[in-house]
Amino acid sequence: MRWTWAALVAGLLVAGGCTSSGNGPVSTKTIGPGGTTTHTRPAPKHYQPPVPKFVHPLPPGAPAPPGEKDHSCPYIRTGLNVDNDYSGGVNLADIEGDRVYRNTILTNLHPVGCRFYFYAPPYPAEASIEPHTFATAAEARDAMIRTARTGHNLIVQKNFFRGLTGISFQTKFFAEDGDQDWAFVFAKGNRMVVVYAFQTNVSANALYIAQAIAKKF
Repeated sequence: MRWTWAALVAGLLVAGGCTSSGNGPVSTKTIGPGGTTTHTRPAPKHYQPPVPKFVHPLPPGAPAPPGEKDHSCPYIRTGLNVDNDYSGGVNLADIEGDRVYRNTILTNLHPVGCRFYFYAPPYPAEASIEPHTFATAAEARDAMIRTARTGHNLIVQKNFFRGLTGISFQTKFFAEDGDQDWAFVFAKGNRMVVVYAFQTNVSANALYIAQAIAKKF
């Protein structure tokens, strides 16, 4: 079910037990023996998501770009062709339905993120996991909503994993797909995690990846 943006925000705020207080300073009043004292504190800072952009391909032999390092992902096994362990279990390649020739960690994120590159030319990124840590759970939820809003065709996914709510949306990822690739964002505690996949026809892949990694956060 697709929600309008107003309904999406209202539904998530109610579900999270939050109310919107606007962007101005927050004032409270205390009544005591000496009269009424007004306390004013700065407005909460809202996360400003980065402008959506395409991820450049990474051909064999090319060094990992700044902010990336060749390393296994701590949240999910890679699968073919990087991880040839046939012992079973969930892996990225199986979820995506595509082989991976290389994977990196995103060292500028906290905790680190992961990126997986497709095994054939032009060797584009086929999936990315990007966690962000905030001071509070409320800030993480706010960041989730604002991140989804940078895309289009938002779909709220309630209880996608153990009571968590996330949002599917379409955005930029693989340049040949324009702004039609599906992503998924969720908040868990004080962390927000965004999952990107180079899939234009189905929203499920990014959601399935999020389901596979949610327990790690």
